[in-house]
Amino acid sequence: MNKASIIACARRIREQYGTTDPDELCREAGIILMYSQMGTEASACKGFILQCGKSTAITINSDLAEDMQQIIKLHELSHYFLHVSTGLAGAFQDFSAFDEAAAEEYEANLLTAELLISDDQVEELLNEGCDFFECAARLSVPAELLDFKLRLMREKGAAIAEAPIAALGTFMQRLR
Repeated sequence: MNKASIIACARRIREQYGTTDPDELCREAGIILMYSQMGTEASACKGFILQCGKSTAITINSDLAEDMQQIIKLHELSHYFLHVSTGLAGAFQDFSAFDEAAAEEYEANLLTAELLISDDQVEELLNEGCDFFECAARLSVPAELLDFKLRLMREKGAAIAEAPIAALGTFMQRLR
Protein backbone atom coordinates (compact mmCIF):
# COMPACT_ATOMS: atom_id res chain seq x y z
CA MET A 1 0.00 0.00 0.00
CA ASN A 2 1.43 3.39 -0.91
CA LYS A 3 1.45 6.62 1.11
CA ALA A 4 -1.43 8.14 -0.89
CA SER A 5 -3.58 5.13 0.03
CA ILE A 6 -2.68 5.54 3.71
CA ILE A 7 -3.63 9.23 3.59
CA ALA A 8 -6.95 8.34 1.92
CA CYS A 9 -7.62 5.67 4.58
CA ALA A 10 -7.06 8.22 7.37
CA ARG A 11 -9.46 10.62 5.63
CA ARG A 12 -12.12 7.87 5.40
CA ILE A 13 -11.72 7.03 9.09
CA ARG A 14 -12.15 10.69 10.08
CA GLU A 15 -15.22 11.04 7.86
CA GLN A 16 -16.85 7.76 8.90
CA TYR A 17 -16.17 7.93 12.64
CA GLY A 18 -15.76 11.67 13.23
CA THR A 19 -12.80 11.06 15.54
CA THR A 20 -9.26 9.77 15.76
CA ASP A 21 -9.47 9.02 19.48
CA PRO A 22 -8.54 5.33 19.80
CA ASP A 23 -11.04 4.56 22.56
CA GLU A 24 -13.90 6.09 20.57
CA LEU A 25 -12.76 4.34 17.39
CA CYS A 26 -12.81 0.99 19.19
CA ARG A 27 -16.33 1.67 20.49
CA GLU A 28 -17.63 2.85 17.13
CA ALA A 29 -16.03 -0.02 15.20
CA GLY A 30 -17.28 -2.59 17.74
CA ILE A 31 -13.77 -3.65 18.72
CA ILE A 32 -13.29 -5.12 22.18
CA LEU A 33 -10.50 -3.27 24.01
CA MET A 34 -8.69 -5.11 26.78
CA TYR A 35 -5.65 -4.48 28.96
CA SER A 36 -3.20 -7.00 30.33
CA GLN A 37 0.02 -6.72 32.27
CA MET A 38 2.77 -7.84 29.89
CA GLY A 39 5.83 -6.41 31.58
CA THR A 40 8.09 -3.44 31.13
CA GLU A 41 11.20 -5.10 29.78
CA ALA A 42 12.29 -4.12 26.27
CA SER A 43 11.15 -7.43 24.82
CA ALA A 44 7.64 -7.18 26.33
CA CYS A 45 4.68 -7.31 24.00
CA LYS A 46 3.23 -3.82 23.51
CA GLY A 47 -0.13 -4.96 22.21
CA PHE A 48 -1.89 -7.14 19.69
CA ILE A 49 -5.06 -7.45 17.69
CA LEU A 50 -6.95 -10.67 17.15
CA GLN A 51 -9.93 -11.41 14.97
CA CYS A 52 -11.97 -14.53 15.56
CA GLY A 53 -15.02 -14.92 13.40
CA LYS A 54 -16.86 -11.60 13.46
CA SER A 55 -15.27 -10.45 16.72
CA THR A 56 -12.17 -8.30 16.91
CA ALA A 57 -10.24 -7.57 20.09
CA ILE A 58 -7.24 -5.40 20.85
CA THR A 59 -5.16 -6.09 23.94
CA ILE A 60 -2.81 -3.39 25.25
CA ASN A 61 0.07 -3.81 27.68
CA SER A 62 -1.21 -2.03 30.80
CA ASP A 63 2.35 -1.72 32.12
CA LEU A 64 3.13 0.92 29.47
CA ALA A 65 2.85 4.64 30.18
CA GLU A 66 -0.56 6.09 29.30
CA ASP A 67 0.73 8.08 26.31
CA MET A 68 2.38 4.94 24.91
CA GLN A 69 -0.83 2.97 25.44
CA GLN A 70 -2.69 5.52 23.30
CA ILE A 71 -0.10 5.22 20.52
CA ILE A 72 -0.21 1.42 20.65
CA LYS A 73 -4.03 1.48 20.50
CA LEU A 74 -3.87 3.59 17.35
CA HIS A 75 -1.19 1.33 15.92
CA GLU A 76 -3.34 -1.76 16.48
CA LEU A 77 -6.38 0.06 15.08
CA SER A 78 -4.26 0.90 12.05
CA HIS A 79 -3.71 -2.82 11.54
CA TYR A 80 -7.46 -3.28 11.81
CA PHE A 81 -8.33 -0.60 9.25
CA LEU A 82 -5.54 -1.54 6.84
CA HIS A 83 -5.24 -5.29 7.17
CA VAL A 84 -7.72 -7.10 9.41
CA SER A 85 -11.00 -5.51 8.28
CA THR A 86 -9.93 -5.94 4.66
CA GLY A 87 -9.22 -9.64 5.19
CA LEU A 88 -5.48 -9.29 4.61
CA ALA A 89 -4.52 -10.68 8.03
CA GLY A 90 -6.04 -12.18 11.14
CA ALA A 91 -3.67 -11.28 13.96
CA PHE A 92 -0.77 -8.97 14.68
CA GLN A 93 1.41 -9.04 17.75
CA ASP A 94 3.61 -6.05 18.40
CA PHE A 95 6.78 -6.64 20.29
CA SER A 96 8.31 -3.77 18.35
CA ALA A 97 5.32 -1.86 17.07
CA PHE A 98 7.18 0.51 14.80
CA ASP A 99 9.33 -2.08 13.03
CA GLU A 100 9.71 -1.14 9.39
CA ALA A 101 10.94 -4.60 8.43
CA ALA A 102 7.47 -5.83 7.52
CA ALA A 103 5.30 -3.96 5.06
CA GLU A 104 2.30 -4.25 7.38
CA GLU A 105 4.20 -2.62 10.23
CA TYR A 106 5.41 0.21 8.00
CA GLU A 107 1.87 0.86 6.79
CA ALA A 108 0.46 0.76 10.32
CA ASN A 109 3.16 3.21 11.44
CA LEU A 110 2.21 5.62 8.69
CA LEU A 111 -1.51 5.44 9.49
CA THR A 112 -0.82 5.82 13.21
CA ALA A 113 1.19 8.98 12.55
CA GLU A 114 -1.48 10.34 10.20
CA LEU A 115 -4.27 9.76 12.73
CA LEU A 116 -2.34 10.93 15.78
CA ILE A 117 -0.63 14.07 14.50
CA SER A 118 -2.32 16.75 12.42
CA ASP A 119 -0.52 18.58 9.64
CA ASP A 120 -1.55 21.86 11.28
CA GLN A 121 0.12 20.92 14.58
CA VAL A 122 3.41 20.17 12.83
CA GLU A 123 3.29 23.28 10.64
CA GLU A 124 2.50 25.50 13.65
CA LEU A 125 5.45 24.16 15.62
CA LEU A 126 7.81 24.46 12.67
CA ASN A 127 6.63 28.03 12.07
CA GLU A 128 7.41 28.78 15.72
CA GLY A 129 10.98 27.74 14.97
CA CYS A 130 10.93 24.38 16.75
CA ASP A 131 13.47 21.87 15.54
CA PHE A 132 12.53 18.27 14.80
CA PHE A 133 13.19 16.89 18.27
CA GLU A 134 11.46 19.80 20.01
CA CYS A 135 8.42 19.24 17.77
CA ALA A 136 8.30 15.58 18.78
CA ALA A 137 8.60 16.48 22.46
CA ARG A 138 5.88 19.13 22.27
CA LEU A 139 3.62 16.69 20.41
CA SER A 140 4.38 14.03 23.05
CA VAL A 141 5.31 11.46 20.42
CA PRO A 142 8.47 9.47 19.79
CA ALA A 143 10.70 11.23 17.27
CA GLU A 144 10.43 8.19 15.01
CA LEU A 145 6.66 8.62 14.78
CA LEU A 146 7.15 12.26 13.76
CA ASP A 147 9.47 10.99 11.01
CA PHE A 148 6.58 8.91 9.65
CA LYS A 149 4.30 11.97 9.76
CA LEU A 150 6.81 14.11 7.87
CA ARG A 151 7.01 11.45 5.15
CA LEU A 152 3.24 11.73 4.69
CA MET A 153 3.28 15.51 4.71
CA ARG A 154 5.91 15.48 1.94
CA GLU A 155 3.70 13.05 0.02
CA LYS A 156 0.91 15.65 0.24
CA GLY A 157 3.26 18.30 -1.17
CA ALA A 158 4.43 20.07 1.98
CA ALA A 159 7.86 21.65 1.63
CA ILE A 160 9.30 20.03 4.74
CA ALA A 161 12.87 18.87 5.11
CA GLU A 162 13.64 15.23 5.81
CA ALA A 163 13.88 14.29 9.46
CA PRO A 164 17.37 14.14 10.95
CA ILE A 165 16.63 10.49 11.75
CA ALA A 166 15.19 7.56 9.84
CA ALA A 167 12.75 5.57 11.95
CA LEU A 168 14.19 2.16 12.65
CA GLY A 169 12.49 -0.91 14.00
CA THR A 170 14.49 -0.97 17.21
CA PHE A 171 13.41 2.33 18.73
CA MET A 172 10.30 0.90 20.41
CA GLN A 173 12.45 -1.42 22.49
CA ARG A 174 13.70 1.47 24.61
CA LEU A 175 10.24 2.97 25.18
CA ARG A 176 8.15 1.98 28.16
